[in-house]
Amino acid sequence: MGSSKKPKGKKGTIERRRHRRVETSHPVLLYSDIYPKPKVAATRNLSPGGARIETRSLLTKREGLDISIAIQPQVIKCRGRVVYVLDSDEERMTVGIRFEDLSEEDGLSLRQYLDSLTEHEA
Repeated sequence: MGSSKKPKGKKGTIERRRHRRVETSHPVLLYSDIYPKPKVAATRNLSPGGARIETRSLLTKREGLDISIAIQPQVIKCRGRVVYVLDSDEERMTVGIRFEDLSEEDGLSLRQYLDSLTEHEA
């Protein structure tokens, strides 16, 4: 009869993320399945499993994206999907993206980068 309590997120909701997010800002280029022209954004936080981005472009929940995140000296490329959309203000929106297809090489580079940031926090 062990209790398997799940971590609580904001306002007592269940935290569903598998990875800790790190606050960091990097330029992002998005190519939507719906609209063919590239969209510009920036990360607000980042993890091996996804990102919170801010953009002036309209994105919709469940929208599929090809994503390029500039983390010098390289660009992390992956496939992702919009999991939530929040209006930040009249000009920008905040969007949560879950990474769905990240190569082993890019995944390793991303984890190493995030580890380097969290080492500085300790």
